[in-house]
Amino acid sequence: MFIQNIMLLAAERGLATCAQEAWALVHKTVGEALALPEDRLFYCGMALGYADEAHPINGWRTTREPLESFATFSGF
Repeated sequence: MFIQNIMLLAAERGLATCAQEAWALVHKTVGEALALPEDRLFYCGMALGYADEAHPINGWRTTREPLESFATFSGF
C-alpha cells in the first residue's frame, strides 16, 4: 500500500509509474549487487518518470476477459 500511495501521488503530479514485484524472484542476486545486509530482502521496486505516449508500445492493448465470466455481484 505504501508504493500504491506513491504511485497515486506521482500520477497527481503528472508522472507515470510501474510497480515491479518481479524483483522478489531474484532478490538474492539484486541483494548482492546492491550489497544489502543478509537481514534485508529486496522485494519490489517502482519505475518513475514521464511516459512517452507517442511510443507505439504505449498504444498496445490486450484483450480482457469479460467481468461477468469470473465475478458475480449480489445486492448491488
